[in-house]
Amino acid sequence: MEWPDPRDDDATDEIGSGEDSGLFALIGRLGRLGGRLTRSRLLQGRRGRWIAAVLAGAVVVAIALTVLPLARPGTVAATKQPRATGSASATSLNVVSLMTGKVMRDGSFAVGGADGHAWKMAVRNIADPGAPCQPAVTVNGNDADPLFPDPPRLTPIGNPAFMTLGSAMPGVGFGFVQVPPDVAWAWAQPGPGGVGDLMLGLPPVTIHACGETFHLIGFAYPLTATLVIHETSDSFNGVYTVPRAMSDPRPSLNDPQINGIWQDVDSARATAATAVLASGTAYGQQWSIRLAFGTSGDCYLLTTSYVDDSVNAQPSVAPVCGPVSTPQGPDTIVAMALGAPASAGLGVGYAMSLNPRTAKLIAQLTTGQDFTVWPVTVHGRRYAAFFVPEPSDLMWVNSIDSRGREVAGLQDLPTDGYVQFPL
Repeated sequence: MEWPDPRDDDATDEIGSGEDSGLFALIGRLGRLGGRLTRSRLLQGRRGRWIAAVLAGAVVVAIALTVLPLARPGTVAATKQPRATGSASATSLNVVSLMTGKVMRDGSFAVGGADGHAWKMAVRNIADPGAPCQPAVTVNGNDADPLFPDPPRLTPIGNPAFMTLGSAMPGVGFGFVQVPPDVAWAWAQPGPGGVGDLMLGLPPVTIHACGETFHLIGFAYPLTATLVIHETSDSFNGVYTVPRAMSDPRPSLNDPQINGIWQDVDSARATAATAVLASGTAYGQQWSIRLAFGTSGDCYLLTTSYVDDSVNAQPSVAPVCGPVSTPQGPDTIVAMALGAPASAGLGVGYAMSLNPRTAKLIAQLTTGQDFTVWPVTVHGRRYAAFFVPEPSDLMWVNSIDSRGREVAGLQDLPTDGYVQFPL
């Protein structure tokens, strides 16, 4: 099969105004249209599916460039690039992906739909207002993967990352690749061992964000697909077969929750910033909760000193990673259950990212005790953490703004794992 070259597209770009909801609804309809075209007798086979994707993508281009809303100026600069699109299908799932051809003013560089559900991939600043800028790739405004400039080429095609949203968009995965600056064209094609087809042609978009320059491609795909990604440049052609453990991650005992957390090959930036969020004493023993922020997510480590009769006794440690929230999106609270050093039993540590509006938290326990938790700023982002030893349980947490007003209240919080919530 011959793939089209991005330089064949001479169309001009126009930017207008409108509402996201209109774009998302139309993308959803295009996803269904792409599915009908793909399944029609007139467009069978690989060539037919590519034509169907281009027909749908051409309409999406017009929509994306005329109705995406404007974001705050100055956060991301736009660079014109060629446009391309593609589709992927499984037995009962059709996915449409589109590179918009240039970064939109809200940071979007790829959009699409999956059986009526719209998605949008963007580069956004995930630091609090006034803090040093931290760019990241987001899907539908949340679940961020931090970006760092000039990374080494960790695979033959650059640095890919993959993520699932779970029940919010079942059966669909999302991927982006930070490619070297000389890459002109990338594409994905069906690989061995997968169910369904994958037909994606993707010219990188150049994005200027936070004083740095990034070259990105972004797309969605059925989780049943095996991804084989190619890229071409003036001096090199790369091919990378993505391990299924990355493109279709599964929960495990070590990582029981994976939705919203990117599987990123850049492990060197998994701990781009660390800090102790809280520490104290329970049962006469010290405890602390430490944050590691980076490409593995917001990861928290609850540690307590442990006293027993063993000569080689080690501290008890409970690590948990959660999705990286954005200042505009829902926040994430992580609960870490841990054995306490006393015979009374267990305790639960809590850590969370905070909306910039939150000045403090007020927590109440089942014993009637309440206490104030103050935010800690790490890498331009706000966090809070505390420990609840048994027999107490956490009843609720209130978020208070700088004027003393209640922003949000949370009840029935988990004792293990993470949940996302509007705050």
